[in-house]
Amino acid sequence: MYRHSAFLCVLLCGAVVQGQQVDLIGGSLHVMDGTTLRFNGPLEFVIQPGASVVNDGIIDLGGAASVNEPVGAPISGAGVEIARLEDEGPSSAATPGGLGLTLTTGAPSGPITITRGHVAREFPEGDLSIARWFALEAPGASGTVDVVMHYDPSELNGLSGSALALFRSAQEDGPWTILPSTASERTVSATLEAPWTFITAFDANVPTASPALFATNGLHVWPTLTTGQVFIHSTDGAPLDALEVFDGLGRTIATQVDQHSATLATMDLSGLAHGPYYLRVNRLTTIKLRKE
Repeated sequence: MYRHSAFLCVLLCGAVVQGQQVDLIGGSLHVMDGTTLRFNGPLEFVIQPGASVVNDGIIDLGGAASVNEPVGAPISGAGVEIARLEDEGPSSAATPGGLGLTLTTGAPSGPITITRGHVAREFPEGDLSIARWFALEAPGASGTVDVVMHYDPSELNGLSGSALALFRSAQEDGPWTILPSTASERTVSATLEAPWTFITAFDANVPTASPALFATNGLHVWPTLTTGQVFIHSTDGAPLDALEVFDGLGRTIATQVDQHSATLATMDLSGLAHGPYYLRVNRLTTIKLRKE
């Protein structure tokens, strides 16, 4: 439902209209559940430092408007923001609506609708994503799209930015599959194969039962969500000289290791209590495990 009062609220909260810019210069704006705040035309909605926006409804930026958020105080809430890339493409470093997702396509993809949300996604064992996700809707798309997800430091949910990777899912709530990713300052990048879907960022070493998760270059550990057995494979040929397991308090845990060769070992965690643990390989690389 579209309510004109939502836009009036912007003015009442201290917004100043200057040409093609709308400034929220102070106070707060709350877009209620069931309300749509729609911006028409090529304008920029600037949230100035000290102001805040909580979106529990829909903020629709269309194909021409954009939002500018202060560092440390992005839009939050249970709602979504929507923007559209309306040309056929290909696109080079397009950022629809200023929502923080940069898209580069090598072929015409048709119109693209970008939806952004702020509720963290979750793995079955409880590990959370950052508090930002996107959905890409492009029915006519084929091939790949290079994406760069930008995030605010306040959305990290206690995760390390340098350890993030992008994950994709056909549904908003998962299951999630890791993508080969590059993490930089406040960004995570990857390439998506069509059909384009939901994406968010988790810790690259989030525990998973899948054997396809590479925890780090040169080392393959699986499953990191386990009922007992864990495999450790040195894929670059470096010998597995030291395998140590720690609990959440940093205490060393005695475990049974069956090393078949210099580069492949198995570990038995079946005797451990349920919960999170950390495997340190060769006193250099630490990987999160969870015992079910």
